[in-house]
Amino acid sequence: MRIATLLRSSSAGFMLAFLAGYVLLLLSEPITAGAVPGYGPSVLGNASYAIPFAAAACAASGAWEGSRLRRGNVFGQTPSRSRLAIVLPLLAPVWAMGVAGMLIAVGVAASAAGTLPPLSHWGMFVVYALLMAAATLAGLLLGGRLPHLAAAPLAMVTGFFLTAFPGSWDTPWPRHLVAGAYDSCCSVGSVIDPVAVWSPLLFTGGIIAACLLAISQVDPWKPLAVLVAATVGAVFLVVNVGYNPVTNRNPDALICDTAGVPEVCLWPETPGRARIVATTRSYAGRLTEAGFPPPSSLTQNRDLKRGQAHFGGKGQVREQDIAANLVNTLLPGIPECARTSHRYPAFPARGPLTAWLTALATQAPPVPVQGRLSPDDAKLAQQVLTLPSDRQHAWYEANRTALTGCDQEPSLNPGAGR
Repeated sequence: MRIATLLRSSSAGFMLAFLAGYVLLLLSEPITAGAVPGYGPSVLGNASYAIPFAAAACAASGAWEGSRLRRGNVFGQTPSRSRLAIVLPLLAPVWAMGVAGMLIAVGVAASAAGTLPPLSHWGMFVVYALLMAAATLAGLLLGGRLPHLAAAPLAMVTGFFLTAFPGSWDTPWPRHLVAGAYDSCCSVGSVIDPVAVWSPLLFTGGIIAACLLAISQVDPWKPLAVLVAATVGAVFLVVNVGYNPVTNRNPDALICDTAGVPEVCLWPETPGRARIVATTRSYAGRLTEAGFPPPSSLTQNRDLKRGQAHFGGKGQVREQDIAANLVNTLLPGIPECARTSHRYPAFPARGPLTAWLTALATQAPPVPVQGRLSPDDAKLAQQVLTLPSDRQHAWYEANRTALTGCDQEPSLNPGAGR
């Protein structure tokens, strides 16, 4: 069949128009929301939002082609070519349609991040391509066995369900078989876990091989054996992987400024590094003068050395967040007893302490910040700032000590003990 005729008669062209429109118009916001500026791995991770929709389109289009072959009784007319030689050219445009949809999603994410994904992470896109191939072949087999009008809708729903819903299950490993957690890749300090690439490659490779064997009409046990073996191997790889299939980035990529105190180590994608370092040292100096010196080394790396503190959260360090990041290094973390007993009476003290320390660092009145600092916490911190210095320090130490355990109530009243 001529290529022009193949493309004109394929259902893939019709599907591509809808898939491209869906990705560009309805998925662009979630795809771009998580893209980290300047960080390529986040491009491929956020493009994964399009997987269920591209897979559903491939499955439906593959089922349509399978129904056409069955209605035309193509395989019942003693064809001169093998079944695979007939089927694969028909499915090539369908697979290309799914890959094109994923490429559009990658383009949307890349435009938001302002960079292309690095070669080290293109294995993730190979997973996307094999998922599209598996959905296409499975759809063809479904279309060859179901009534024409039911095949495509059922394949579409099934393809969407099997790629979208595992991400919502409590058990983590099923999502990794279909790249269902790639959207957690990657914050600026993380990269994809290699097993999260190898597992879906093995799983989808098994589906593809089983479908090809089934199309060739070999003994039924052979496709089943291949599918079971690939599935068992894929599950074995990720059965102990948590919900987010990422690992820490190589710390050698950090750029450390050691020309002052504290030392500040930032990832190279951080915009305005010099300004961030200067602001950090300015705030750190004020806290030190107030009697609360931050750690001597601040780093975005999560594997901390002695004397280091993590700086910047999961995303980029932003200038407006520097004070909060510094303050966080001074306050104790959530104790293990709070996680096990679900009791942490001192927790309400964290907000006012954060507001008070932030005011010391910035030399500005506490201001409420939605999702971080409530108006009540800001008001309480402002009241504490009116106290003599020794009373402020006593208030801080009492509440900070309470935060280290699970059996002390906070002492938030700034007038207590007057």
